[in-house]
Amino acid sequence: MISFKGKKVIIFDLDYTIVKLRADWHKLRNALRDRFFEVYGEKCEFKSMSSCLSKIVEKEDWEELDIFFDLIRQYELENIEDTVPILETVFFIEQKELFGVSDDTKLAILSLNTRKTILKSLAIAGIRDKIHLIIGREDVRKWKPEPEGLLIIQNYFKVNKEEVIFLGDSDTDIQAGKNAGIDAFYIEELIKLVNKRR
Repeated sequence: MISFKGKKVIIFDLDYTIVKLRADWHKLRNALRDRFFEVYGEKCEFKSMSSCLSKIVEKEDWEELDIFFDLIRQYELENIEDTVPILETVFFIEQKELFGVSDDTKLAILSLNTRKTILKSLAIAGIRDKIHLIIGREDVRKWKPEPEGLLIIQNYFKVNKEEVIFLGDSDTDIQAGKNAGIDAFYIEELIKLVNKRR
């Protein structure tokens, strides 16, 4: 069962955790696949966008990595105005003290979305000022389920792993938490908690 006792940092994923983005992910994957083949003459049969980007990191082609980030950003922002906040999560972030969370507890985002998308989404949800740290797609070189992003946040706030909790919507998020040694829960657990208390 989810508990915030002793937690000094709460980390959220973004898409389907705080908001629902309306990007055309299928079209984006095809664009990335086409670009990869055009540049490297190889197919990038990826299970996720991150696995394709990891191949570029292996090649140490930082210029191309930036081009891929630009492509991702472009598709994410195309329908950004259609972003839908997840009301229970937004309520929790705005009223965290109602759930036994200290006013001193820091809130952070770790997302596979780009920073600009994260910032615009948080503004649409009306909670930009509630978030103390954002780690987006461009800020790491090993993406979830790798623990890099979570460890960056933990180290930034200088807290122990036991003092951090991560909330996301996917198995990848939960696995990232396990890989980092940090408690991780599906956002549904928080939504249930909020609906009980509201």
